[in-house]
Amino acid sequence: MAENTISNANERIQVNVRVDGDLIKLLDEKRIALLAQLGSIPSRSEVVRIALEEYLVDKK
Repeated sequence: MAENTISNANERIQVNVRVDGDLIKLLDEKRIALLAQLGSIPSRSEVVRIALEEYLVDKK
C-alpha cells in the first residue's frame, strides 16, 4: 500500500473547477492586473494556483 502514497509533495495533480461568468470576469481582470508584477499575463490556472496558495498556505 505504501507504493500508492504520493512520494513527492511537489507533484502536480490536476483539479477541475467550474465557476460562473462573473467569477471568470474577475479572474481575467486579475490576470491583466498581474501583468505589471509578473511581466506577462498569467494563465487562468496560474492565477488560481496563486490564489489557493495565498488562501491555504499559513504565512508565518
